Amino acid sequence: MSKLPHALSILAFPILMSAPMFGSGGSGQGSASVVVVASPGVEAHRAAVEGIEAAMAKTGFQVRVLELNDARTLLASGVALGTPGTRAIIAIGSEALEIVTSGHPAVPVICTMVLHHTADKNLSLSGAATTVSLDIAIEDMAARLKQLFPEKTRLGIIRNPASARCTSAQLQARAQPLGFTVRVVDVARPEHLLPALVALKGQVDFVWCVPDGLLYNSVTIKPLILASLENRLPLIGFSESFARAGAALGVYPDFRDIGVQTGEAARQIIENQPVRVPDGPRKLRLAVNQSVLRLLGLRYASAATGHEDLLILR
Repeated sequence: MSKLPHALSILAFPILMSAPMFGSGGSGQGSASVVVVASPGVEAHRAAVEGIEAAMAKTGFQVRVLELNDARTLLASGVALGTPGTRAIIAIGSEALEIVTSGHPAVPVICTMVLHHTADKNLSLSGAATTVSLDIAIEDMAARLKQLFPEKTRLGIIRNPASARCTSAQLQARAQPLGFTVRVVDVARPEHLLPALVALKGQVDFVWCVPDGLLYNSVTIKPLILASLENRLPLIGFSESFARAGAALGVYPDFRDIGVQTGEAARQIIENQPVRVPDGPRKLRLAVNQSVLRLLGLRYASAATGHEDLLILR
């Protein structure tokens, strides 16, 4: 099986599903609008579009949604993605951004639902007015972990060094105020995943799998989960699906709120205001695999169960 090709694919995997195209606010020629280029089969994209529409609802701008294939066909035919009234184009995901920027649009481009390292590696973001990424800050991860497991303070991190934006020392310094020690293991190739995980045995309480399309796919995740159970190394995955597959936790962005952030950024850019939204998720969602925790002898704090963003998988 081939590796998952895009950053959002690993975050949403395997929730690809057939669905009708999301609704749009109309397509009147010349009317003030924002064009959104997205994948209709990805549930996370649909949630983001809902958020964008909610953020733009009071602006008077129409939100027009183009599927990736439709956008690609238009550009191949020499047709611009926006009508004369288009004020901005929002690209959801790295593939959409690649398509949008290839058309050299004359209006601002907002890049959203990407991992920074994927966009930095594959695309020049110089043409993007702003980016709303899916990267989760270690401070946010540590804070949520502390809420669920206040006595667990040793965090292991498996990451691809090609995607690293911080040194190990910087990550440790950022997590230390929350009482965490951090051990980072750099893994450049999928075949090195299992030895890297086993090397953390007895040294950490949880292992955070940082999203990466090269390392994590439908072939590598199952043996990684089996190794985590055999070596009593609870995994923190990057999606609900990862948690359902056997990670102890899944910690991932609230995709609808990412859409709201993106819509707010688009409005600010259109109105020539400074962009005041964070470039990463301001809301997270957590999925807890209760069966896996039971196997590993772990219990989450009961005080944390009242949060609406916490999903208990039984």
